[in-house]
Amino acid sequence: MQTKNGKVHYAWYILVCCVLVNIVIHAPIMQVSNLYIVPMQEDFQVPRTLLSLQSVLMAVAAVITAPIWGKLYKKYDARILLSVATAVTALCTLGLAFVPNIWGVLILAAIKGVSFTGNTALPNSILLTAWFQKRRGFAISTASLGISVGGVIFSPLIGALIASGGWRFSNLTVGIIMLVVMLPCTILIVRSTPKDKGLQPFGAGEAPAQAENPGKPKAIYGMTAKEARHSPVLYAFLVAVFGMTFATGAALQIPTYLTDIGWEQYSALAVSAYSAIGIAGKLLLGMIVDKVGNKKGSVYICVMGIIAFAAFIFAANPAALVIMVVSYGLFSGITSVMPPLLTSGIFGNRDYGPIYGMVMSVNRFGGIIGNVLVSLLFDLTQSYSVIWPVCVAAMALTLVAILYCLSASKKMLAGTEGQSA
Repeated sequence: MQTKNGKVHYAWYILVCCVLVNIVIHAPIMQVSNLYIVPMQEDFQVPRTLLSLQSVLMAVAAVITAPIWGKLYKKYDARILLSVATAVTALCTLGLAFVPNIWGVLILAAIKGVSFTGNTALPNSILLTAWFQKRRGFAISTASLGISVGGVIFSPLIGALIASGGWRFSNLTVGIIMLVVMLPCTILIVRSTPKDKGLQPFGAGEAPAQAENPGKPKAIYGMTAKEARHSPVLYAFLVAVFGMTFATGAALQIPTYLTDIGWEQYSALAVSAYSAIGIAGKLLLGMIVDKVGNKKGSVYICVMGIIAFAAFIFAANPAALVIMVVSYGLFSGITSVMPPLLTSGIFGNRDYGPIYGMVMSVNRFGGIIGNVLVSLLFDLTQSYSVIWPVCVAAMALTLVAILYCLSASKKMLAGTEGQSA
């Protein structure tokens, strides 16, 4: 964690800021937002389906604007961009306390979807990729833990605020917390690259960050966004990202599925169990990638996903249920940990922001399609029997696509080190 002069490397302060972003911004908006559905329905007297459009609008905004944010983070100061996006997200949350009707809620949701994309997963990945050359997997997986920690903190807090002062008071309070905690953090701590502090990335000049990429550490290397867009590797990688996010999006139906197959009294316990395992699973995944590289790490996590979704099929059996809970818990961090690591591993860091913006767009889209398709198939068939084999196939396809991309990228990245950025 230290530099040669014994000081803590500034990269670790960047990591702390990324963790706080996930705790204070990501978790209240994405992890525990369903706590507002019932009180808002009672207030506005509208169908829950209309209220659920908030998440749809935010997801659509993310799909559209993620590539734009990626380009902005390459061109402009991350401190300014992250501060502006954080302020807008907080003000939209705070503004919910004053909306007169459901249409005001939906307008704020659309605006929040744009700003939220610019101040959570996308900038976190860009910053951590720039600041960590060594232990990058550990850094990205640690940052993602902030989402789980934030859920633990804000779930009871928001519940208590709603109970004591109503949903408007709760949003007002949470919005103020976002402003008070995160704006000073982003303004005072965030710097786009180590060069802004006269430093090298953490681990530069030491052992290489990826086990399968021996040789001296690289500074600026890899493909430009234009080169990536003209390469089949990008589209194969987007297929892989879609496959993994489709499967995890489908798995949002786990509580309902377990209830339908006779585990109603254990469904909440199962969700808590795989969520707890998932916390350790994210850290484990990051350490595995740091230790053995992207290729072996991808094989491990995709095989774990195949085991999990195969166990879904037979989950009426107690043994299969246990295997499902454990394997899905270990697998569940794939969409938050692997896309940023694989993006830098496959395409390099020359145009990481713009390329990861495209990846992030597909990441959001895959989750939407997975969740919606499961509901649609269930409505048509009154069964989940079709979707889990599809998820097994999706994870197998994901693994094949990743292995192809990693193999093909070796030739494409050769000789790119040292070119002008």
